[in-house]
Amino acid sequence: MGAGLWMRVAGKLHACVSAYSGLSKAKRATIWITLCSFLQRAISFITVPVFTRLLNTAEYGELSVYTSWQAVAMYVITLGVIYGGFNNGMMRYRDDREGYASSVMGLVLVMGAFWLVVGALLQNNMVELTGMPLTLVALMFGESVAKAVSEIWTLRMRFDFEYRKLVVVSVLQTVLAPLVGIVFVLMASDKVLARVLGFFMVEGALAVALAFVLFRKGKKLFCFEYWKYALFFSIPLLPHYLSEVLLSTVDRIMIDDMCSAADAGVYSIAYSAGMIMMMFVNSLNSTVNPWLYRRLDAGEYRRVDRTGFVLLGLLAVAILAMDGLAPTIVAILAPGEYSDAMFLVPVIAASVFFTYLYSYCSNIEFYYEVRGPAMFASVAAAVLNVALNAALIPTLGYVAAGYTTLVCYIALGAFHFLLAQRISRERTGSNILSGGRIWLLAFGLVVTSSLFSVIYPVPLARFAVTAALVVLCIKKRRQILAKLKEMAT
Repeated sequence: MGAGLWMRVAGKLHACVSAYSGLSKAKRATIWITLCSFLQRAISFITVPVFTRLLNTAEYGELSVYTSWQAVAMYVITLGVIYGGFNNGMMRYRDDREGYASSVMGLVLVMGAFWLVVGALLQNNMVELTGMPLTLVALMFGESVAKAVSEIWTLRMRFDFEYRKLVVVSVLQTVLAPLVGIVFVLMASDKVLARVLGFFMVEGALAVALAFVLFRKGKKLFCFEYWKYALFFSIPLLPHYLSEVLLSTVDRIMIDDMCSAADAGVYSIAYSAGMIMMMFVNSLNSTVNPWLYRRLDAGEYRRVDRTGFVLLGLLAVAILAMDGLAPTIVAILAPGEYSDAMFLVPVIAASVFFTYLYSYCSNIEFYYEVRGPAMFASVAAAVLNVALNAALIPTLGYVAAGYTTLVCYIALGAFHFLLAQRISRERTGSNILSGGRIWLLAFGLVVTSSLFSVIYPVPLARFAVTAALVVLCIKKRRQILAKLKEMAT
């Protein structure tokens, strides 16, 4: 019996290896890039409990504020040239792709140098604006440039499906950066600076090596035509990109400014826990998007509606199940000083539902080549978030930021839903999505998520609700698997 089992296992492994060997280079690259992306997110998540125990709440708050400012700085310094327009440049200048990549790197280096000079000349202003020491401001500029250079190399490898090199570099950076950061924190008195410096040294060293590779192949750092194309393509999209990053980071910056670094640290843990489902949403998007385009192209609008509702329902159940586990998740992520974060997790987690709703609707918009309103919606949501935070955080404290985040994502979801419906009426003569049941589901999710925080002090009630949701998923597993299988065809 044991030998037979091993034979069956060996047979299945052989079949998997044979199937993998028959895949195209593009499909292999997709598999490995997806695995690397998951590994990066997983290790980033796994290291959170380590750093929350090495740093106190105020220090962790300072670190989260630095991370938020660095995310904003990436777009300000690079003007977004390493994002949407890079692949377009690869297609436009297909006869000199290496030259285009190294030239864009040269542009990034020049812009990075410019901002370092600006930072040196306006030191006091930069310190006052960010609320960070000058050393961290300088590292923020340096880390942004290093990440941009690495991203250019990564995009270049992805474009030609050179997944082997990409996997090696990704694994090196993903493993070494946290290890060096932990060692530095253990050795230093200024733990925030040590954590930032540890990551920067790994990222900087890799960026130098990758910059050398890019220049050796491209042999140019300046090309007026390439620079002009990259800037003209990217700058109009900058408000959209910047608004999206502000929507996800400005809360911590404003909490640090209006409350305290410790409150920013607690909120950061709540946000990390609440956004766990984003990993699921990102994977879902990559699977659903090609299926959605094929169904729209075939005019199968009822399937688009039914499947969209099923996926939103599945996501809602998953979010509620995670809400039930929020106290446990927060306890794993951080010590007792962060325990209040659990009460914000359900509110932030509910935002993920509306993130997927607006992504699904946006894909319908993009299929019909309507892109302009998306930029307006992103900017409006970011402005609304800043305004609501400014009005409510001083009065209600950091808790308000969780609710303002939810309100802004609801507004973003509603805007894209209405826009997708209008476009579908113009192009197909009827609404593609059934609004009534979608918004009834959304209302039920928001109310139920909000009530979860009430039952957290009663573990038995919390586990009973969570168990009921798990049983529901088990009972509906065949329908769920059938719908997922349908999207794969």
